[in-house]
Amino acid sequence: MKNGKLLVRILGGALVVTALAWFAYANDGRYVDLRFGLFTLRDVSLPVVIFGSVIVGMLLVIAVSWRTDVRMRRALSKYDQIGASVMNNVESETRDLEEVNSKT
Repeated sequence: MKNGKLLVRILGGALVVTALAWFAYANDGRYVDLRFGLFTLRDVSLPVVIFGSVIVGMLLVIAVSWRTDVRMRRALSKYDQIGASVMNNVESETRDLEEVNSKT
């Protein structure tokens, strides 16, 4: 990775962290009640609720897509094996043709 791209990524990451810190600071005094149907959590800090919901959402996406990801990796591995087998057959046929041509 070039130094320019790395610098842009570092600055972008620092900007995101700064924006998140500002949001947490600006909403530090706000508290909300979370109603889950059977129980309620009272006076939970708003930044904790928002950051927590983002993390839970990411974990849910990973959990839902895990099975498909594993299937895709297996299929790609199988296709790689098939491709390698075909290439070996092509190379052996090419060597055979070269041997025949060199003998004539």
